[in-house]
Amino acid sequence: MRIYAVDVGTTNLKVVLYDEELRRLAAATTPAVYDREGLRVEYDPDRLFRAIVDLIRECARGDDEASRSAQEDAVIVLTGQAESFVLNDARGSPVRPGLSWLDDRASVQAAEIAEEFGPDAAFAVTGQPFPSSTWPASKLSWLSQNEPASLGTASSVLMIKDDLVRRFTGAAQGEATTRGFTYFWNVRDKTYWAPMLDYCGISEQALPPVLPAGTDAGPIRPEVTALLPNAASYRLNVGALDHFCAMIGTGSYAPGAVSESAGTVLSLSLLDPDWTFDEKRRTSFHEGLGREDIVLFDGVDGGGAALDWFLRSGLGGMDYAALEKALAGRGDIEAHAPLFLPYLTGVNPPDYFEDAKGAFVDLVFAHDGIDMAYAVEEGVAHLLRRTLAHLGTRPIHEIVSTGGGTASAFWTQLKADVCGIDIVVPAAPEATCRGAAVLALVAAGRLDHHTDANSLNPPARRRYEASAGPVRDQRYRRFQELLGRLFPPHDTEVR
Repeated sequence: MRIYAVDVGTTNLKVVLYDEELRRLAAATTPAVYDREGLRVEYDPDRLFRAIVDLIRECARGDDEASRSAQEDAVIVLTGQAESFVLNDARGSPVRPGLSWLDDRASVQAAEIAEEFGPDAAFAVTGQPFPSSTWPASKLSWLSQNEPASLGTASSVLMIKDDLVRRFTGAAQGEATTRGFTYFWNVRDKTYWAPMLDYCGISEQALPPVLPAGTDAGPIRPEVTALLPNAASYRLNVGALDHFCAMIGTGSYAPGAVSESAGTVLSLSLLDPDWTFDEKRRTSFHEGLGREDIVLFDGVDGGGAALDWFLRSGLGGMDYAALEKALAGRGDIEAHAPLFLPYLTGVNPPDYFEDAKGAFVDLVFAHDGIDMAYAVEEGVAHLLRRTLAHLGTRPIHEIVSTGGGTASAFWTQLKADVCGIDIVVPAAPEATCRGAAVLALVAAGRLDHHTDANSLNPPARRRYEASAGPVRDQRYRRFQELLGRLFPPHDTEVR
C-alpha cells in the first residue's frame, strides 16, 4: 500500500509518500500561489488541483521502489488549512477565484455579524470566541453585499479540502474537523447553523455532507487516475485539519499533552476529555477525530512573527543562528533584561484585548538589542504560559512542539522554563503528513487505532526539561501586573 499525504498549506503545498510501515519514501513541495492586491488574497482552484497532481507524480519519480508501487493499492489523503473556500456553478466550475483565509476584506461584515448575533451566543454555537474576517461566514456576507451575482450563480460553497475531494472523486464531501472554522457550523449539534446560513445568503443544499475525520471517500475518478502514477487502484481519504494531523504525527493527540506549532503564529491544540461548555472560558473548541472528541485550539499571533519583526526592525536583519549564539553567551540575562508584552496584533488569547499593543518595559541605557531580543522571546513564552493556564481542564504534563521556532534550542528551553513544563521536539518536519498517513492506514484496516502508529518508524525526540525558579516566577508575575496596569480591566490572576 502506498499513501500520498497531501498537505494544503498556506505557504506551501506538500506531498509526502509513505508505505504502510510509515517509511517516508519521497516528498515534493511547491509554493502556494495567490493573487494579491491590498486586502484581497485569492487563489485559482484549478491551478491548485493541477499543482497537487504534479507533486504526486514528482513523489512517484523519487520513489526507489516505483516498480513495486505500480502493483500496490494507493491512497491519497488530505490535510491542511480550513477556512479558504470556492464557489462553484452547477457544472462544478468556479464562478470566481477562490477566497483565501488570508483575504481581509470582510472586517466590516464580521463586525456586522457580531452586532446581529452577539459574540457570546455565537461562541456557544460555533466554538469561535469572536467573529473575524477570516471566517467564511464573514466573506460570504461580503460577497452578498459586493458580488451578489457571484453568490447568485453559485450552486455550491466548498471549503478548500471539500473541493479537492470533489475533484478527485466526483462528489463533494466535507470533513468534520474543518467545519468549526466556518462560523456557520454548530459544533456541539454537528449540524450547519441555519440562522447564519440565512444571514449569509446561502442554503444548506449548497454545502456538502460532512464525514468524520479519516473517512474513506471512495475511488478516484478514472480521468484523474489517468493523470496519476501507476498503481493497482486509487482511493481518496478526507483526512483531517493540519493541526490535528500534526497531533497524530507527533503522538500528542492524547489527554495532558499540548501540541504547539511554533511558527509565525504560535498555535496550541489540546484533546480535553473533560471539556464542558463554559461561556467564560474563551477558548476555541472543535470536533476532534472521534465524534465525541473535543479539541481545544488557540492561536497566538505574536509568536514567531514577533521575533521576526524584532530581528528585522531592531537588529538589522540578524539571523536566528547569530542571535542564538549571542543569547547563549549571556548566562544571567534573565536577571536584568527588560520585559516585553507581545501584543503586536492586539487580539490574542486568552484575553482578546482589542486595545492591547506591544510594549517594552523597564528599559535602561545599559540594555542593547540582544537584551531586547531576549525580552521578545521571553514575552512570547509568558503569553504561552498565560494561554496554557486557560486551556483545558486537566493538568498539562508536556508540550510537543513542531515548526520553525523549534530550530532555536535557546528559545525552546526558555519556554519550557517559563511555563514549568517539559517541551518535546520530535525530529519530524513532516509531522502533519505523517498524521494524515496514519488516518489512511486506520481507514484501510492496516492499523486498529492511530496510537498504534507510535511504534512504526517513530521520529527521534529531544526533550527540554523545565527548570523553573524564583526569578522566572517573579518576572511572570511582573508580566501579569503590567497587563493589568496597561490594559485594564483584565483577569490578572497569577497561575
